[in-house]
Amino acid sequence: MWAIPIESSFTGSLASKMSEHFNVLREHTMSESELFYFTSSHLDDISIEEPLKASYRAKALLRILNGILLLTDNYVLAFDVENLVFMNEGERWKNRHIDRSDRDLEYKELENPFQAEESKLVKYKRIPEDDKNKRNYIVDFFDYAYKSELVKEVLILFSLSKIDTLFILINTYKIIETIEYDLGFIDKTAKTEKIGLFSEEFVKAYEFFEKGKFGHYSNSEYGSGLFSRHGVSDKKKYEDKKGNPLPPVSFNDIDTNVRTLIYEWINYKLMVEKGYRYPPVKRESKTRSLTDEDFKFELEDLI
Repeated sequence: MWAIPIESSFTGSLASKMSEHFNVLREHTMSESELFYFTSSHLDDISIEEPLKASYRAKALLRILNGILLLTDNYVLAFDVENLVFMNEGERWKNRHIDRSDRDLEYKELENPFQAEESKLVKYKRIPEDDKNKRNYIVDFFDYAYKSELVKEVLILFSLSKIDTLFILINTYKIIETIEYDLGFIDKTAKTEKIGLFSEEFVKAYEFFEKGKFGHYSNSEYGSGLFSRHGVSDKKKYEDKKGNPLPPVSFNDIDTNVRTLIYEWINYKLMVEKGYRYPPVKRESKTRSLTDEDFKFELEDLI
């Protein structure tokens, strides 16, 4: 079994959650301190001779988990996939430092991190649908990423957008398009008919992107500069009909609304499938504009 060291102020609480697709182990040291490890049945088919493959798959799974955590706050799990631990029948080996890379392999693992056979997933006692106290959005959202390729992609894109500010417009645009496709919003008639089925929070967040200047701003180098989805082009001026430059779109507003959009989208899917959802997230408005530091964590811990 592969295990990856993780750190966070709330790691202990994660150790009590139960998911078929991930687990957080707690280890007590001789000095009475606690260490925590991320494990998953989706890592179990990787042999001890393939630490690089295990590190890439573990990183993809942790990207999904961090994407979920980021929907409600800015706390994430710091992890080091170059410091893997392999455990087998009570024994433990610490693998040597991984000092090479394989981009093709990393791509394959990021595309498909869920590789455990259904029969080998750890089965927990089913929580009664009416037992609200034992439900956990982290577990439900992660399980949904396993069921839905689009949910998995959106969570990975979102977590990547928080690592570097350069990703925020490109990834946010892709997230919106993916959610629109999943909900059938590509058809304008269907969108008009369906929009009333969603929470007020979802509608407000969606209208921010649909009716605001986000698409124009993010596609225009004249508007968003280095962050633009496209290069320089005279056809993509960022100005109004009179030729006047438009004001930039707030990165803080983009961040707040994309979190809400993703969270409420998955909530909607849960309601359709399981008949329950989680309460909306209350967000405090910030008076200052976000800077690079708001979107960066310790890169060496997250990559």
